[in-house]
Amino acid sequence: MENFQIKNTYKKARTGILKTSHGNIKTPNLAIVATHGQIKLLNKTEHKRANPDFIISNTFHLFVNNKVKEIKNAGGLHKYFDFKKPIMTDSGGFQVFSLGWGKVHGIGKIKKSFAINKEKSDLKRQVEISENGVNFLFNKKQYELTPEKSIKIQKKMGADIIFVFDECTSPFHSYTYNKKAIALTHRWAIRCLEEFNKKRDVTNFDQMLFGIVQGGIYEELRKKSSKFIGSLPFGGFGIGGSFGEKQMKQILNWSLSGLPDNKPRHLLGIGKISDIFIAVKQGIDLFDCVIPTREARHGVLYTKMGKLAIKKGIFSKDKKLIEKGCGCWVCQNKITRQEIHHLFKKDKLDSSRIKAQRLAIIHNIYFFKNLFIEIREAIFKKRLDKLEKEYCNYF
Repeated sequence: MENFQIKNTYKKARTGILKTSHGNIKTPNLAIVATHGQIKLLNKTEHKRANPDFIISNTFHLFVNNKVKEIKNAGGLHKYFDFKKPIMTDSGGFQVFSLGWGKVHGIGKIKKSFAINKEKSDLKRQVEISENGVNFLFNKKQYELTPEKSIKIQKKMGADIIFVFDECTSPFHSYTYNKKAIALTHRWAIRCLEEFNKKRDVTNFDQMLFGIVQGGIYEELRKKSSKFIGSLPFGGFGIGGSFGEKQMKQILNWSLSGLPDNKPRHLLGIGKISDIFIAVKQGIDLFDCVIPTREARHGVLYTKMGKLAIKKGIFSKDKKLIEKGCGCWVCQNKITRQEIHHLFKKDKLDSSRIKAQRLAIIHNIYFFKNLFIEIREAIFKKRLDKLEKEYCNYF
């Protein structure tokens, strides 16, 4: 039986159902980042109040913090963290970029501005990439991840959806560097599949393995990677890499060109609202991003009329709810902007400040959940372009 079923389409956009052993994911949808297995700052009660549809946890950080054995012995991530909905784990591949060339080039997932190519930079990197895998220097200790080791760890932790180990390149890398990197990523993808298909661990988790398309900002390489990864028997596919905001539509077109239509596509690490609409309109089904929770921790609240920088003085006497008609736990309990503002004004280590961050996180997760409900409905009703204009007037 197929795990993914497409329900409705509008141009290239589609809605669907992705079936997992811990429930169905309605697509398009966003995985909330829970790096260490739970959403940062939230306790179990608050986690349930936030009620994300699914989460994504970080293989690298769980590995270097010696949590893998504990998680396996507890019966997997779902039991260890008492989360009954679907869970994804990344492979650790993004840390190859973020701790490596991302630091050298001074960029994150999205390229913000032009910079000279620094491939030959003599800056010390924290990763060393070889055919076998990657050696990381992290917190003054050495760690090694190989394709096989990444898959073994993810199998032990029992997430519903896991990813292959890959190299995510920088947008400042040359064609030559990217050509070598996708060749390595493709060889690693085969090794990941082989490891995944070996005899299952005694815990016998029901899992899907997603392949990842890379290729930088180069059409030929993106299409080549898409065709190769798309030809392999993965349960779904991730679109990886770091690229400029204005390049997204084009790069997605190239990246999706060789992938089968009947399997889910996940855009890794992207969650800006304007980018979500661009990607959904190209046929992306799944996303993950730190934006909802990271911005909440810094006092940024999302509403349909734009973002509220709640720490600003204008909210010191504002007795309105964060957003009228909002169904989140915070607004349903009539906690006002004024209250949240004053909590945020406390010292960073004060429990009141932490409470404010938790309230903001709960609200923002609800906002993004509702956004995707509206996107799915808009695809069904053939009004996605209109919904995009409504949101992008404010974001």
